[in-house]
Amino acid sequence: MRVFIGDVFKVLPEIYSTEYLVQKVYSPERVGEKTNRFVHRYVKSLGIKQKPIVLDLDRLPEKKLKNEDYSPLKWGEKVVKKFSKKIGKENIGFFSISYNISYHNDFLPNLASRIVEKTDLKLDTYPEELPFYGCASGLYSLKNAADYCKKNDKAAVVFIFDQCSNIGHFTFDSSDPDFKKTLKTNFLFSDGGIGLLIIPESKKDKFGSVIEILDIKLDYTPGDEIKIQNGKFILGNRLKEIIPPIVSNKAIKPLLKKHDLDVRDVDEWAIHQGGYAILERFKEKEILGLSDQQIKKAEELFEMYGNLSSPSSFFILDSFFHEKKEKKGKLGMIIGFGAGYYIGSALYRWI
Repeated sequence: MRVFIGDVFKVLPEIYSTEYLVQKVYSPERVGEKTNRFVHRYVKSLGIKQKPIVLDLDRLPEKKLKNEDYSPLKWGEKVVKKFSKKIGKENIGFFSISYNISYHNDFLPNLASRIVEKTDLKLDTYPEELPFYGCASGLYSLKNAADYCKKNDKAAVVFIFDQCSNIGHFTFDSSDPDFKKTLKTNFLFSDGGIGLLIIPESKKDKFGSVIEILDIKLDYTPGDEIKIQNGKFILGNRLKEIIPPIVSNKAIKPLLKKHDLDVRDVDEWAIHQGGYAILERFKEKEILGLSDQQIKKAEELFEMYGNLSSPSSFFILDSFFHEKKEKKGKLGMIIGFGAGYYIGSALYRWI
């Protein structure tokens, strides 16, 4: 049975310019003029122009949600209610969530169960929760949702989010040896969520243009260049050398070969925007050989949102999904990779 993405719905907190955030969080009054100027230069070098964040900035260094509606429970409710109105709650039989970092602390019963209870979903099977699968986690949820729809002829809802402002801590002392590391963590990563409505072929006619999921490839290579260690979030210096070849050789090229495709046959590339240096490597011929145009959307959304972690590649998919263009027959790929290293890719076609 064929399976489709019928709708995509993003959830975001308030978005601030990174210039404003530097001046607010690392103000001259708090860190001094010299450190303030350094932070401005450093953050500008990351290339991120604005950042969605759930934090109440006036409460820092205490980490507190600015608005209770920013809790992942509220975000999940919003996603389920949005899709329930579109397809009917009775037609949803499977629910999966995936994330790495959350402000939801009451983990029993788990977050997925709480969202199901709050929205009164009547599922055919238990709600699924996949934490800590790195920035590829959404593809694992997507695979399970697609498999469910193929077998059961009912819809599935996938909710992917991360609240990365809850990683690590804020350091305001520039003499601290971890000062620059915490700067990178606090400004590279952002907060946001995405919902996907997965539908079987029997429900397709209720929608306009939809995306057919042709195939999904998941893989894993052990590695610890991305890790939490003693409560601190650490990004290794060798990420751009290690990650792109693994992702290309294990998740992208095998899927292209299986379907007798070349990179030039794929129009849309929803690649996890881990950063400019990593994205640029996918343009190298020995890695993948993507063009500037094929990588453009990922770089644009990196500038707009930073690294959203789990939902990042799906935010790019969302931007493709809501373009008002004729796309019938065009191919695309969703690519995720992160800590672990968990990796994955999904091949799709516009219908």
